[in-house]
Amino acid sequence: MQEKKPCFTIISAGEFREKKEQFPFQRELQRSMGSIRYCKAEVFKGYILGTIRLPQKNEQRHAQLTFGFCLTDESVLFVEDEGKLKPWLEKQMDTLREADTPDLVLLRILEYMIDEDMLYLSHFATQVDQMEEYISSGMEIANDFFLSLTKHRQKLSEFNSYYEQLTEIGEIFRSTDPGVSGKDVQDWDRFTRRVERLQNHVCLLRESILQLRELCQSIQDARQNKIMGILTIVTTFFLPLTLLTGWYGMNFAYMPELTWRYGYLIVIAVAMLIALIEFLYFKKKKFF
Repeated sequence: MQEKKPCFTIISAGEFREKKEQFPFQRELQRSMGSIRYCKAEVFKGYILGTIRLPQKNEQRHAQLTFGFCLTDESVLFVEDEGKLKPWLEKQMDTLREADTPDLVLLRILEYMIDEDMLYLSHFATQVDQMEEYISSGMEIANDFFLSLTKHRQKLSEFNSYYEQLTEIGEIFRSTDPGVSGKDVQDWDRFTRRVERLQNHVCLLRESILQLRELCQSIQDARQNKIMGILTIVTTFFLPLTLLTGWYGMNFAYMPELTWRYGYLIVIAVAMLIALIEFLYFKKKKFF
């Protein structure tokens, strides 16, 4: 039995530029390939052009995989410049051979791209839960904790945009022909709903990160307020004593207390009485 050949072709960007005259869509695809920063699909007469940018599932910001595509009724052409796409597709060649139409080939690739994303997001959610437990334990917040929260928020924002772009691509294929049959529309519809669920999960994680950030900020503000409160109490406690010592430190010639036999002891007693009154007042007001 003859092996079924997949209805797609992979060429490098250099090969595409050399053979660009053979492609009626070469200007549009070259413009799209100029700088692939996001996923998109554009509908033209007789074909659909687009670009795909697969983000890294770690803290790195550069793309894991980028490529452009052109889909027609007969086939889909993939153009990429880093040589990563072909070995990446070889892992799912059996699935691609089973695709009957070019748009299903593209769909299977997009499905493969998000195949393990729920597991990745679950791992992400576990990290968020660990951060929340760390904060709830009352331990001192490390200096790099806010930096970690910021990196997590940036990564989630990146994936939120990624899923939003994939949703738009899915909606285009749900409502556009060439080469999209009724059964294929159902497949694209399932893909779009799956991406929307992933995006909703990302939105929940983003909200959790923002809540953790606000909680950390509240804890730090409370600790700073507590420190400022202690400093205020200490300052208020010693203010009358400072006034007393400043008063009797002026050394005017006609200050009777300076020559009085019990003047020194009386000043000590007055200072201790003031300190005792302040202590009882602060304790009654539950300042400490």
